[in-house]
Amino acid sequence: MRIYFDGCSWTKGEELENQEEERYSRLICNKLGAEETNLGIGGGSNDRIIRNLIVENNIEEYDHAVIQMTLPARTEYWNNASGGGKWIKINPCFNFSNWLFQKEGRIDNLSNKFRHHSNFWTYYYKMIFNVYYSHVKEKIQYETIKSYCKSKGVPLTICSINEWSKLDFDYLMKMKRRHRAKMGHPNKLGHQIIAKSILDKI
Repeated sequence: MRIYFDGCSWTKGEELENQEEERYSRLICNKLGAEETNLGIGGGSNDRIIRNLIVENNIEEYDHAVIQMTLPARTEYWNNASGGGKWIKINPCFNFSNWLFQKEGRIDNLSNKFRHHSNFWTYYYKMIFNVYYSHVKEKIQYETIKSYCKSKGVPLTICSINEWSKLDFDYLMKMKRRHRAKMGHPNKLGHQIIAKSILDKI
């Protein structure tokens, strides 16, 4: 049995002492006697998850997929400026929308959050990105992931860390403070809780 995992730093196992052994994907695979493929990356976006799912990997090689969607404000773009070409992740340091960013009085510092094309991304998050756009984008991403896995005949457990989402996820990863590490990621106990919750769904 092979299980495909993708998500952001929560799936990667950020802040765990031993990521590869303590993260929820390994705990699930240990319980099921399955082979683990974990593509989680810190600051990863839903756009990256979909690219991995549809373009970079063959999901039909797996018996199950566990996708942890992340905050819809994040995105990525292809930067070929240096000639080599690579995907650049855009991970604004706020939780939900430019509304929250403005509310916290941090929007003037937005340009300092990006290393690439800062003027464009500052304009994007100040003038274009908003709550409605966020909800619509997340809905499109959610339906894309579900429909693609269904079309390939691969069972899916779809989760999220976005506590503001209006979508019907199999599991919403809400963590109490005692289940979080210093920077807010799930700690060892938090990953055990996530693993049990996903196993119950599987």
